[in-house]
Amino acid sequence: MTVVAPPPASQDTTHPAPQPAPRPARWRRRPTPWLLKAFTAAAVAASVLFAVIAALAAADVRSGFDAIGSTEEPQVSAGNDLIYALNDMDANLANILMVGGKALGPGVDRAAFTKLFEADRAEADHDLQLAALHAGAAGTGAQQVGDALNALGDYEALAAQVMYVDSGSAARPAGDLPQAESAQYAKATDLMRSTVLPAAHAVAQSNGAALETSYQDRHGLARQAVWWIVLTGVLALAALVGFELWLTRRTRRALNPALAGATLLTLVVMVWGAVSMGSAAEHLRAAKKDAYDSVAALSAAKAESTDANADESRLVVDPARAAQYQASFLAKSRALLDPGPNVTLDTYDAAVRTDLDAYFADPSHPVDFGGYFGTEMKNITFPGERAAAEQMLRTYQAYELDDRVFRQKLATDVPEAVRFDTSPAASDSDGAFTAYAAAVQNVIDINARAFTGDINAGVDELTLWRWLPLAACLLAIGCAVAGVRPRLAEYR
Repeated sequence: MTVVAPPPASQDTTHPAPQPAPRPARWRRRPTPWLLKAFTAAAVAASVLFAVIAALAAADVRSGFDAIGSTEEPQVSAGNDLIYALNDMDANLANILMVGGKALGPGVDRAAFTKLFEADRAEADHDLQLAALHAGAAGTGAQQVGDALNALGDYEALAAQVMYVDSGSAARPAGDLPQAESAQYAKATDLMRSTVLPAAHAVAQSNGAALETSYQDRHGLARQAVWWIVLTGVLALAALVGFELWLTRRTRRALNPALAGATLLTLVVMVWGAVSMGSAAEHLRAAKKDAYDSVAALSAAKAESTDANADESRLVVDPARAAQYQASFLAKSRALLDPGPNVTLDTYDAAVRTDLDAYFADPSHPVDFGGYFGTEMKNITFPGERAAAEQMLRTYQAYELDDRVFRQKLATDVPEAVRFDTSPAASDSDGAFTAYAAAVQNVIDINARAFTGDINAGVDELTLWRWLPLAACLLAIGCAVAGVRPRLAEYR
């Protein structure tokens, strides 16, 4: 008799235990070699993206320094120089007619002022040629330059005519200009004021507006470059760190030295790049706002001063319009240093003295006066600039006081007034103006050197970044591949 053993109590023959279903293919574990290659490719792609963005950003920012420093600023400066040359040209025409046929002192005669007039004309022609070159053959800029060229040609023709007529008056006393010549000069200077200078100002203002727009765009680009470098750098770091953590966990080994080196290199380049772009942005801001804005204001002041000084000569050459020239002198003086509303030529000096006494008593006190000099005194930035600017204010004040002496002399002794106005002696009006003009130029030079220094510093800051991101990228990729290759070899 055969005995059949009963089934174990734990086994249910009627309902067998369910078996786990096989995983879908998409959930199966990927082979380690495939993942190693995928992580390597991702790290390489992120590193290349970071390097390309960093190199392009640096190139764009560097091109901004080149454009502003080498093209746009010289173009604006040429426009400012044009205005100065035109004002000085008309001033010297007035001086030629004012001094008469006899020398008033060494270098103070018709021949000397004619030489200065010709030098100003050559400078104006040169500046207009530069402006035409930059403006191109068509467009608003080209039209403005063409208008200035045409107007200057008309002015030069009138000036040549009046100088030719005056050259026949060899014995004419200083200040004794025939009425016909005075009227001819009036036509020439009116043409300068109504046509030539407005056209030149249009060229300068157009160039200045273009420089300001360019600066805003390029400074914004430099600031954006910081964030693009940080963003793509963080992406590259995330890829490398994620790869390192996955590899450490998957292979149960210590950190991979080569991958760690690539990560550290990427971190250093990212931080360095962000700092360099931020520093470049600051150099660009300092060059434009701290330095060139002062250069622009003082260059305008230099041209305005020359025109104001010419108004003294115009009083002698065209006495029929003395009131017009006096009002013009006051307006230009206020454009230079504006002590406030309601000042007249008689009260201007006292108002200026009040403002300057308050400033010199406490230079840290907010500047109360306006005008070009107010703009400069509110933008003191560089070593030696404050002392130079204060000397500019003092010499300006001395020149303005000499102008009042000149007007007093003109009322009683015209030849003496002309001598005082043209004499280069320190105690005379032209000597005071020369000292003042030199003081203005000194402040311009300080800011111009600072502008050049900041532009060069920005270029130097970014020169290395022409090749550094790509070189660092290749080195990081090399480290990553070197770190992965031994792990891949284990699966062959």
